[in-house]
Amino acid sequence: MITGLALRPLLRSIALLAMLGPFCSVAIASDAETYQTAAAVAVGKLDFERAIQIYSKGLEQRFSPKEHAELLLMRGITADLAKKWDLAEADFSAAVKMIGSTDPRAYRERGFFYHHRGRLDLSLADYAAGAKLLPNEGKFPNGQGLVLNDQGKFDEAISRFDEAIRLDPTSGVFMLGRAEAYNRSDRPQTALEDYDRALALGHLTQDDSYRLRVGVGAAHLKLKNEKAAIESLDKAVELAPNYTTALRYRGLAYEAAGEFDRASRDYEAVLRLKPGNEFAMTRLQKLRVK
Repeated sequence: MITGLALRPLLRSIALLAMLGPFCSVAIASDAETYQTAAAVAVGKLDFERAIQIYSKGLEQRFSPKEHAELLLMRGITADLAKKWDLAEADFSAAVKMIGSTDPRAYRERGFFYHHRGRLDLSLADYAAGAKLLPNEGKFPNGQGLVLNDQGKFDEAISRFDEAIRLDPTSGVFMLGRAEAYNRSDRPQTALEDYDRALALGHLTQDDSYRLRVGVGAAHLKLKNEKAAIESLDKAVELAPNYTTALRYRGLAYEAAGEFDRASRDYEAVLRLKPGNEFAMTRLQKLRVK
């Protein structure tokens, strides 16, 4: 399950805007920070084209290599949001050449970009390169774990999550990744234990919390604990009513519990959000036969 990948670049950019907010000015002066803040304002308004123009203007100035690399990284993130993927890849790659050996964000941002573009081998290579250069940074083995999960290499993924957790045992996000690996490899009880640990550690974004609630629901469903599954999936739907993953799992849980009308309503909700969704159409057809 990769529910957060599409939103994470946007959330990261909005976080940048919040961080720079106190310094924001619509005027563009000659220092790199002002270009950053002005572009962040445009990103906050979802005006990605304007933000790219501002970053591009900044990149024409004579800033330090570090400031130049920062502008490249942020233009790359914004280009990704604007679906200008060739520009995004070029900017991330330029940043890797400039600061990859000293700044963990360079390989991390390009690795994330490759991951959500489905270029899993390149993503894995970037996270591996980052882990080799910066062996105490837990985000790199965590990134490797996420990619290996999507490759179906669950035991390898768990090993990388183990390393991330060793480097930062306080990270709920790292624990969440391992829980998902256990869940996807049909070890639901072990997954539930890690989901509980992730929840206790906290510091989860709303998207992370959604992933957790869906994962807990899916694990309980595998264990035939339909009531517990529905309770967790209810929380997921409350967190993100326009995401379909929780609705699909909750429909299955209602079916298993014999609550066919409620299952139908969830599948119909999926179709309203994603017309023509094959899974929901198939489940509804089966329910109408009953």
